Amino acid sequence: MNIKNRVGLAVALILLTTTIATATPQLSQTPATPTSTLTDKEKLEIDNQVQEEVDRAFNHTTALLNILLVVLTMLPILAAAGVWLLRRSVISEVVAETKKRLEEEVEKQLEKEVAAELKNQTAAFKQELEVLKSDFLTQLSQLNNLYLDAQSQKEQILQQLSGLTPSPSLTQDYVHPEIQQKIQDLTNQLEILKSENPRLFFTANDYLKQGDALFFEGRYEDALACYEKVTQREPDSYIAWVNHGWTLRKLGRYSEALLSYEKAISIQSEHYIAWFGCGNCLRNLQKYADAITSYEQALKLQPDFHWAWFHLARCYTLQGEIELAIKNLTQAIKLRGDQHRKSAKTNPDFDAIRADDRFQKLIES
Repeated sequence: MNIKNRVGLAVALILLTTTIATATPQLSQTPATPTSTLTDKEKLEIDNQVQEEVDRAFNHTTALLNILLVVLTMLPILAAAGVWLLRRSVISEVVAETKKRLEEEVEKQLEKEVAAELKNQTAAFKQELEVLKSDFLTQLSQLNNLYLDAQSQKEQILQQLSGLTPSPSLTQDYVHPEIQQKIQDLTNQLEILKSENPRLFFTANDYLKQGDALFFEGRYEDALACYEKVTQREPDSYIAWVNHGWTLRKLGRYSEALLSYEKAISIQSEHYIAWFGCGNCLRNLQKYADAITSYEQALKLQPDFHWAWFHLARCYTLQGEIELAIKNLTQAIKLRGDQHRKSAKTNPDFDAIRADDRFQKLIES
């Protein structure tokens, strides 16, 4: 027998002894009956009762022993199960702790690697940025040089145009063919330069010069666009409004031209050329009396302006004022003879006085 069985048997014997010891006093408490007075039947009954008590005590003890044996038998299993569960718990805790530490180590390692990679990428990015910055500055410098070159070329072209083209309002639109060809070449160069350099900066004065060149080239719509850019930037530019009106008059838009001249007069009323322009528009609109008033105002400001005398003669002729027509034509020819003699010979406005001896004498002398 092993130790566990021996211990179990010893405990069982102790319990049995205790039970018997407990049962014995119970029997002794029964009133003593003299042996001599008990019958065999009574003895038998007593023996049976004793036997029953012994059996009951034995059975009770046996049940207790069985329970104890079961408990003692289960104890190793329960202990083993407890140890197993404890082992699993410990293992789980150790695994969890190990996993946590491993994850922390991996995370730290990843952080180090990421930090190192980020540092490398940052350094590389800074290098690339420096290269891009250097390239950008180089390109910017090149573009700036190109822009400055374009600006310089623009200034040179406009300076040449300015020397070739007076203001349209100060001439009668005639330009020598050779000069006109130079103007055309220069305007073409300027347009090519603008198309190649869209950001080329033009001042209001630049547009004014370009408009004058286009006017003498006969490109009145383009000239008008330039003058409008000037008036948008500088609404109080007297000469821009005058040239704007002059260009509209060349396009036959006399009512609009008149408004431009009136705008110029509102800016600077003491200059004769805008009054002269108003007179031309009014004459073309067949408002001869108003035209005469404008021409006379121009002559008050500029008495030797021969074109005003010549156009006054035309208006008076168209009104049938022969004496005033001859007088004003005489003054125009006195100031600029050959030019106005030629104009008077062919101008149909003088048809009403063409047969007059005084007229014939003026244009033939």
